[in-house]
Amino acid sequence: MSAPRVLEGVRDKWDRTPLRVRLTAAVLVLVAGSLILISVSTILALHSYFLGTVDDELKTQLTSWSPETWPPAQEDDEDTPGLRPQQYLFSMVSATGNRLDQPDDRDDYPVFDYDQLSEAGGEAFTALSPDGVTRWRVLGLLGSEVGSKHDDYEPEEHNLDPDTYYVLSYKLSHFDKTVAGLVWVDLLIGAGVLAGLAAIGVGLVRASLSPLRQIENTAAMIAAGNYSRRVPDHDPSTEVGRVGRAINSMLTKVEGAIRAREWSEQRAHDSEERMREFIADASHELRTPLTSVRGYAELVRTNPQMPEADRQQYIGQIEEAAKRMGLLVGDLLHLARLGQERPVETEPVDLAVLGHEAVAAHAVMAEDHEFRFSCVPGTSTVVAADRARMRQVLDNLLSNAVRHTPAGTNIHVEVAAEDATVRLTVADDGPGMTSETAERVFERFFRSDSVSHPGSGLGLAIVAAIVKAHGGTVQVASEPGEGTAFTVILTAEPQAAQ
Repeated sequence: MSAPRVLEGVRDKWDRTPLRVRLTAAVLVLVAGSLILISVSTILALHSYFLGTVDDELKTQLTSWSPETWPPAQEDDEDTPGLRPQQYLFSMVSATGNRLDQPDDRDDYPVFDYDQLSEAGGEAFTALSPDGVTRWRVLGLLGSEVGSKHDDYEPEEHNLDPDTYYVLSYKLSHFDKTVAGLVWVDLLIGAGVLAGLAAIGVGLVRASLSPLRQIENTAAMIAAGNYSRRVPDHDPSTEVGRVGRAINSMLTKVEGAIRAREWSEQRAHDSEERMREFIADASHELRTPLTSVRGYAELVRTNPQMPEADRQQYIGQIEEAAKRMGLLVGDLLHLARLGQERPVETEPVDLAVLGHEAVAAHAVMAEDHEFRFSCVPGTSTVVAADRARMRQVLDNLLSNAVRHTPAGTNIHVEVAAEDATVRLTVADDGPGMTSETAERVFERFFRSDSVSHPGSGLGLAIVAAIVKAHGGTVQVASEPGEGTAFTVILTAEPQAAQ
């Protein structure tokens, strides 16, 4: 991957990083850089100071010894205090390369030779032990320079070889441990400072960016549909205050445009929804009369030898079904436009006769079901009603029973007079309904998910509306596995009640 692509990827990732993270990270990077600079400077200054002190000590030791006392005594001598053997090492290196160390039993002695001492020119340098772990500070002087600052020093009388290097080495282990400890202290302190600064910085940045979060929350609420929401006011002399004012001004105009668009879309949606409901209702309500027309027409066409009286009767049934279809279309158009039913025009209607006709018609259309009609003899079942609408009630109830029950189901229509009322019952021994479904069957456009033929959801709602318009009531009784019974109760025709 090329460098420009890497930089572009880093830039993109940085641009996608939240502002609070960027601000906090920038501050932490600056502080971390400062801490590293201070720590490195401190360690380098300590290193330079300590090595300078060691170098001065080595030179003082070498130039202050009396030549008669060579080699220098070690600290473990009984009478003469001298060098500490664990910290210092004395060496003599001749021009031929021979080397003599005191003490001579160390394993971590410094590694150097005559040429290195010669190149150093009397200056201290750092050498490593054979294993490369232990560091030594080494200073070597020629025999002519050793003891040069001693009070009794006479160059022609000293007993040191002028071509031999007399070397004094100092072990830096303690210094290295001190520096390592200082590095760890700096790391721990730096980490603590960065952690504390990060915690404080996050809080400060979060508090500073709280107005932006308010703007963000306001934008989210507006996106969720709360178009009246506005950004909280802040001091207009600040950047956030000026941005808030500009956003609020923009939101006012946006809200107006959105409200206008929503109103227009709602009108279009309502119009489309009404059209869909009309189509669904029309197809549902017209299915039964169309089936009747087709059934009677097919019966007339396939029986050319049918008696003329029967033929005229079936043609009359076709005409009646066509009239019902026209009425249904008119009702649906009226409901779609005005949202209310047609005014009821009443006349004396015998529910027993009407029920018998409806059962006969549905028995022809649904031959796989068993239909039965009964009426208590000797009682008047005449009510003041709209004949076409009451037939619509019966057709809807019977169609509903056929549609939602399996083949072979018994459907019983019963008409009976009770006191000043007439009771019409359409019952079946089908699968029944749950109590939740039974509570909602009369709602407009209600469709139960548990039935295989949900229909348009308007048939029973029309039944309830027609019965209500006639001043009656309709009820449903159903239990799963025990069938369903719809009961319509209407006020009896006053003359019939007498």
